[in-house]
Amino acid sequence: MSISQANLSLDGIAKLTSNGLLKLTNETGRHKKGGAFYPHLINFKNSTNGSVSSFSTTFVFAIISESQAFSGHGIAFAISPTRGLPEALPSDYLGLFNESNNGNGTNHVIAIEFDTVQSNNFNDINNNHVGIDINGLNSTYSFPAGYYKDGSLQFRNLSMTDGQRIQVWVEYHGREKRMDVTLAPSRVSKPKTPLLSLPLDLSSIVNSKMYVGFSSSTGSLMSSHYVLGWSFKMNGQAQELTLSRLPKLPRLGPKKKSRLLTIGLPLVLASVILAGVSSVVYFVRRKRKFAEIVEDWELEYGPHRFKFKDLYVATKGFKDEELLGAGGFGRVYKGVLPTTKIEVAVKRVSRESK
Repeated sequence: MSISQANLSLDGIAKLTSNGLLKLTNETGRHKKGGAFYPHLINFKNSTNGSVSSFSTTFVFAIISESQAFSGHGIAFAISPTRGLPEALPSDYLGLFNESNNGNGTNHVIAIEFDTVQSNNFNDINNNHVGIDINGLNSTYSFPAGYYKDGSLQFRNLSMTDGQRIQVWVEYHGREKRMDVTLAPSRVSKPKTPLLSLPLDLSSIVNSKMYVGFSSSTGSLMSSHYVLGWSFKMNGQAQELTLSRLPKLPRLGPKKKSRLLTIGLPLVLASVILAGVSSVVYFVRRKRKFAEIVEDWELEYGPHRFKFKDLYVATKGFKDEELLGAGGFGRVYKGVLPTTKIEVAVKRVSRESK
């Protein structure tokens, strides 16, 4: 079922965000709870023999906390006779139970908890574990959060408070009377080996018709608990979620700067500056190298130098008609300077001259 289309019954501070996220708790308050249940009762028992039918569910959740080291208190998938138990407490009760009814057989509640705070009251094994709870928060079976890598049975720890998307599969096998719980990062396909596998007959626990949904709570630390997508099915395999179509989580921490801006741009600027400095140094050295030497007499009277182009124009290209004479060092031509119109004599030193 789609989170945004399921018309969930919300309780506490739970709400649906504009982009389709189920936000059970938020960062606005401590010791708060939030619940969301499918609004219609679901038939769990076989009408002929009263046994609990097989069912499966898969969902993706994420927890964003003030600190990755500390959170509060977690999230639970619950099967309950009511859409949330009355007088349920937040904090370590996860919005499911309270001091007086915790552990009572009349609760008829089974929950899969994803607990991120170690509560000595309930004999929690650590502050990052998954547990199967029956009528209370003293887990019947629990194990540190993680998954088994296919092929090697290598166990990998999985932090539930670092804001990553985690997918869960809960399957109850009616014939075998066994419950399996599997989880993995959303980028990892479903592991073949479940994290929890518990022989369990739900016939005395579950009523004929029950509600299904989620509950969560904060404690002294504020946390946002999200459900991004959810699928549930009786007597069959829950429809797989299309992860690429799930709504996006809000950004955790400051926006990551593009590597182009943080690395590429400074390198480009440094290269441009270096190229500019190199060009200036090159032209200064070149100018100094080819600078004309001013002789002592020119300092007093000023430089008397002419461009070859001006002399060429003045003598009409050193034509023979302008020739005045020839000597040992070369020929002398008459000419008129184009800028001042002054008549001059120009000696063109011959190549043969030594």
